[in-house]
Amino acid sequence: MYTSELKSTHRPKIYHTSLCVGIFLFFHQITFGQQSIDINHAYAILDQQNIDLKQAHVQLLLSRQDHTDAKNSILPTLSLGAGHNYNLGLAFDQIAGQLVTGNRWSNNANASVRMNATLFQGFARSNQLKIALLDIESSELEVSRLKKSLRLDLLSLYFDAIVNQALHRSSLEQLNYSRAQLEQQKIQFDMGTKTLVDVSLAESQVATDELNVLVSRNTYESKTLDIQRLLDLAYTDSLILATPALELLDADYGSSTSVNADPNIQLSYVRIKQAEIGLKNARNGYYPTLSFSSGYGTNYSSERNDYLTGQFMPFWNQVNQNKSLYLGLSLSMPIFDGFKTKGSINRAKLTLDLQKRELDKTLKDQEKILLMARQEYSRSHKEYQVVQTQSLSLKKSFEAMKERYDIGMASSMDYSKALLDYNISEFNLIRAKYTVLYNQEILKVLTDSY
Repeated sequence: MYTSELKSTHRPKIYHTSLCVGIFLFFHQITFGQQSIDINHAYAILDQQNIDLKQAHVQLLLSRQDHTDAKNSILPTLSLGAGHNYNLGLAFDQIAGQLVTGNRWSNNANASVRMNATLFQGFARSNQLKIALLDIESSELEVSRLKKSLRLDLLSLYFDAIVNQALHRSSLEQLNYSRAQLEQQKIQFDMGTKTLVDVSLAESQVATDELNVLVSRNTYESKTLDIQRLLDLAYTDSLILATPALELLDADYGSSTSVNADPNIQLSYVRIKQAEIGLKNARNGYYPTLSFSSGYGTNYSSERNDYLTGQFMPFWNQVNQNKSLYLGLSLSMPIFDGFKTKGSINRAKLTLDLQKRELDKTLKDQEKILLMARQEYSRSHKEYQVVQTQSLSLKKSFEAMKERYDIGMASSMDYSKALLDYNISEFNLIRAKYTVLYNQEILKVLTDSY
């Protein structure tokens, strides 16, 4: 009777506690969401959300605006001007063609439409348009170059994270096994079949495995934060990284790929074209400038009289009779500028030569990078096969040593060494597996095969 009353009294409290826990877990999942991504999904997020790439796209838009401005600069300029002046006392009225005297007010007004156009300026306008087009191409290549560079950074962080994730899982399994072995050693020590040395070695192995678990976990969390920063993701979200499938490519993958399509190489070619146009612009100092100007306007003056009648000429009559149109051509020919043009030409030639040498250097660097990536992939491909064989051999050796140790035919030192060698081989196998996958993805990015 007392028990049933006690249960009925605590049942509302239990329901209330369960409801609070459920609400907390619900809002916890909303506030701290989980997001699972693989490497291809990470690439897509990188292209959409990376801050550096967003800035590069803005720079591309600015280059396109500069191209529009360069096209608009070829057009002539048209302007409208108007003015109205009041004057008290002595003044010469140019419209009326007479001197105004006395202590009285006079006023005049004017309005005109003016047009100016540069007909020839040593090909400067056309060169400016070409430079604007090259700037657009340069900005597009800069986006591609930055995207490739960021993908390489992402690959490094991603594989560092999943390697430590795999090492963490393996370390946990080894830690559980070491703890079980320690308990067994303690039991056998109490029974007198094992010595204190056996127990101490088992405790040392547990401490080593605990340290491996801690290090791998901290490294994984650190790399995950770096990935979230690179992808511009919220730090409050929990990121789950998918492990890529082990589908190895051929050992000679990418051997026929050329580096000429690399954005860095293409940027060097664009800079050479820009330097060539810069040389043409420097020579523009030797060319003349031909300009055309035109205007149409009219005037009004309070002092204007009709020359036939001597009477004041009304406003609209003045607007009609004071109309004027002018057309003009202006030619400017350079004669001597203190060798400034010659100095600009010499500087432009040196800049062009520097860009050509930079192209040769970039070609060599990119060829070396691609060749080293191929070599690293081939090396890691073969190393993974060797480590697989070695790990299998050490596993068999450890199992045999464990059987000998259990029946008392092997010492604790031999058993600990066999266990250590086997654990190291497991770690090496994990690293070798992800190293070959990492080098494979690096080669895909370098050869634009993603």
